[in-house]
Amino acid sequence: MGATPWVMMAHIVTLGTWSAALLILAGLYATAPAQHARADVQRHRIMCRYVFVIVASPAAVLAILSGCGLVWLRGAEGSWLPAKLVFVALLAMYHAYCGKLLDSQGMESKQSRPRRRHPLLIIVAVLLISTIFVLVLAKPHMVFEYKLTPKPASHSDQQGPEQRKLQAPGSDGVQRIIQTG
Repeated sequence: MGATPWVMMAHIVTLGTWSAALLILAGLYATAPAQHARADVQRHRIMCRYVFVIVASPAAVLAILSGCGLVWLRGAEGSWLPAKLVFVALLAMYHAYCGKLLDSQGMESKQSRPRRRHPLLIIVAVLLISTIFVLVLAKPHMVFEYKLTPKPASHSDQQGPEQRKLQAPGSDGVQRIIQTG
């Protein structure tokens, strides 16, 4: 048994933990307590910091590292992979934004600050996570612009012999294969 199953298991577990922690964090930000309940505000700050620092951040680092290991071990390729990496980068930026919100809570400050509720954070997290899962599980064939542009006629490409065969109908109605090159 090679390392690939273990790295894949680590990637699935850490990605699930990271996703769950980001959803919990978004839920905590969306349901911030009222400012007059000082004990609730302090408990909320501690919960947010714990989820971000102890659960989400280590899981994010391990998920990204194990994902890189999987790409290297399995030699993953395909047009879905760049799209997935873009959404993983967006999820990492979302993670950093949650850290910025945590910093703006002012854990070290004793004075209360006005709270903003962030109900859209949950929607953003769900969209990013579900898009990554769909890209990984479905592995759709995606056409990017560099594949749409035709090659110039003078472009000499090293193609295999099977790609240089042309089918042409003969004068007697029989299909003939003409090899070029």
